[in-house]
Amino acid sequence: MKHHGRTRWAIGGLLAGGIVVNFLDRTALSVASSPLAHEFGLDLSRLGVVLAAFTWSYCLVQLPAGALVDIFGVSWLTRIGSALWAVASLLTAVAGGLGPLIAARLLLGVAEGPSMVSASKATAAWFPLGERGTATAVFDGATKFANMVAFPVLAFVMSEWGWRAGFVFSAALSLVFSALWWWGYRDPSEHPLLRDSEREFILDGGARDTDRGRAGQLRSVLCTGRNWVVALAFACYGYTINVVVTWMPEFFQREFGLRLLNSGIHSMIPWAVATVAELVVGGWLVDRLVRRGHDPMRIRRNVLTAGLALGATIGAAGTAGSAAEAVCWMSVSLSGLAIAAPVAWSLPGLLAAPGTVGAVSGLMNFANTAATGFGVMFTGWLAQATGSFQAPFLFAVAVLAVGVLLYRYVLRTTASDSPPPPLRPSATSGIKV
Repeated sequence: MKHHGRTRWAIGGLLAGGIVVNFLDRTALSVASSPLAHEFGLDLSRLGVVLAAFTWSYCLVQLPAGALVDIFGVSWLTRIGSALWAVASLLTAVAGGLGPLIAARLLLGVAEGPSMVSASKATAAWFPLGERGTATAVFDGATKFANMVAFPVLAFVMSEWGWRAGFVFSAALSLVFSALWWWGYRDPSEHPLLRDSEREFILDGGARDTDRGRAGQLRSVLCTGRNWVVALAFACYGYTINVVVTWMPEFFQREFGLRLLNSGIHSMIPWAVATVAELVVGGWLVDRLVRRGHDPMRIRRNVLTAGLALGATIGAAGTAGSAAEAVCWMSVSLSGLAIAAPVAWSLPGLLAAPGTVGAVSGLMNFANTAATGFGVMFTGWLAQATGSFQAPFLFAVAVLAVGVLLYRYVLRTTASDSPPPPLRPSATSGIKV
């Protein structure tokens, strides 16, 4: 096989690194939930409101963020956003009351709003179709890897130096990533280290390097029914996995009496299993089957629906008789959801009209985070009302069943997996950043 260079994979690693830092920032509050609730006198219902504050501001910026990524590109939005991640984490560390705490989380939601949309857009620009599954699994798998390391690392930091120290730690990581991004990221048409042979390989394989949008295209995205079905199906996935992300440490502490550090260690195991499953099945295997000539849309439909079906085993975790049993069921559930995730995130790059990859990704993440915001608060309320997490986890099973039906419908009605023709650089390709 001809060697085309590895610059695109270095960019993939940079995207993944940003997502790891991104999720460390947002996960810190989940790890700190018990000591924070004790300090501020919060019950589960009020704690759910605090945990959801990030989600609501993150949700509200998804549509404008997607449109801005299409118009201005990935580079500048991430430069500004990553600096604000650090500011928001530091404000959380020094919060003296419930109001400042919620305000800091709202700022973090705005700052991190373009992150996943930008990663989806950058992956469509940097990777040909035959590598798109693996590349998407790398940046989305970083979310699972981040959860795997965040719980024990942040639990250790907070156990040793207090919950506020965890946010100082995440702020420092955000500043490091911001510096690396300013130095290392450019679009393929502008990157000084990208060989001509690799650039040709990327573009000839269906990458969308100069795929820039116009201000009026957001309306067409919102008026396309298929985009809404894809977004609602993704919301079903997001509801469940983000409820688990947010409440897992609290679940282990309340249901099985684990201390903060032990709950972090137990929370790490399902995410480790899920990370491997996503990279191997959702990424490598999907790409391998596509390159071997199997029907691409059928593969994606089957992987998505099978992954969400496996995710429904979260219901068994709520009835587990021991922490070890709960870890096993959560590992199966999160592995299924992780397998589905890169396929779901690859759909905008495959199905979106030219210039709208960011907007369609933003619509997906808007629906995802709206469902998450509701789910985090609803889970806290239902767990408080019923005295356990069994009912909230069973409700998540019903949500996933809806997601399976939606994905099977929308991908069955999509006749072709062929993307728009690859776009070549031109003098009118949009604003350069």
